[in-house]
Amino acid sequence: MNWILNNMLILRFFLSIFLLFSPLTVLSSTAVPNDNIKVRFATDANYYPFEYLDEQQQIQGFDIDMAKAICKAVNLTCSFHHQRFESLLLSLSFARFDAVISALDITSERLKTVGFTNSYYENTPVFISKKSAEERFSTVGKFIGVRSNSSNQEYLIKYEKENSFIISYVTYYEILSDLSAEKIDAAFVDQAVASEFLKQKDNRIHFDVQKINSSQRKLFSQGYGIAIQKGNVILQNRLNLGLKIITENGTYQKIYERYF
Repeated sequence: MNWILNNMLILRFFLSIFLLFSPLTVLSSTAVPNDNIKVRFATDANYYPFEYLDEQQQIQGFDIDMAKAICKAVNLTCSFHHQRFESLLLSLSFARFDAVISALDITSERLKTVGFTNSYYENTPVFISKKSAEERFSTVGKFIGVRSNSSNQEYLIKYEKENSFIISYVTYYEILSDLSAEKIDAAFVDQAVASEFLKQKDNRIHFDVQKINSSQRKLFSQGYGIAIQKGNVILQNRLNLGLKIITENGTYQKIYERYF
């Protein structure tokens, strides 16, 4: 009987040593790695306030500031590269970049080809249309502008294709320009973009915003996330740790309040 007790004590000793130094322990999982990794971010800097080019042609925006804060928090050296939206995920798949941050919704379709970090922003797209005293807004028979290759376009194709005419654009600037010129009946854009558009007094006078079915949207998107190559668990965990750190220390909220 004594030898069984002795063996159990020895087993417990080695188990405690293993858990102490195991990377799976809570202490280690929250520790910032010492090794510095270079991360090349791709973005389409045509989506204010998330990413845009300033007067010096430098990439700025909410996404960029947040990514920089994440990189600083977890010892990453990050660079940002402007690229057309429709080629972002393809370039990521071919390892031309290490990550993509460009107001990307986490959708089941995208998860088939790339990985994502945890969500950092809950996206709520809305319709912008001309105010009308005669009728309540409806998508039936309407020409709706949307950014090409976006999750908003996927949403319209899935839920509104039978009722309306979907017109795709390269940038939201073109969408809103055609909306103002009455070339389309409505624009389907993110809430932040709509808010920026309605800051102009003339736009507030002539345009209304209509929300979509929120439960339907939640089934379609899990919010914005940073895309990484499928299977790149090391970078995924590192970015998630950085997001967790800046959320808990208040940095994320400070950046958010600068833009929204």
